[in-house]
Amino acid sequence: MDNDTLNKIRNNPLIYHYLRENSYEYKELYRNKDYIKEIEKKAKIKYKETIPDKIEQIGEKINLLESFMSIIK
Repeated sequence: MDNDTLNKIRNNPLIYHYLRENSYEYKELYRNKDYIKEIEKKAKIKYKETIPDKIEQIGEKINLLESFMSIIK
């Protein structure tokens, strides 16, 4: 594995934690350094960091605030 790939792993906590939990992904990463993009996609899906997940989280927070506002009234 080259230094550039190692730096990407170490500087991105999302990828780093994903690889710590799913170490079998290193096998493919050693074969193909471009596989890091696929690992990043998988990590975003696992940790719910995709755009639809973030929008859903914002919606849930808004609903929670609306609930608090209705209780206060």
